Amino acid sequence: MTSNDSETVRGDCSFCGETVTSRHAIIHYETAGGDTGVWAECPSCGEIVDPTDAK
Repeated sequence: MTSNDSETVRGDCSFCGETVTSRHAIIHYETAGGDTGVWAECPSCGEIVDPTDAK
């Protein structure tokens, strides 16, 4: 289960490395494996990222 706290860290932007929190989430979804995923807008560079999959 995910937290609804807007300051929960979701991960980092894969473009610029900025920390992305729940406040920046655009879409929450469930994967085929039953995990929760999120797409978010980076607060620094504005790119749409999957912050849990940052490399």
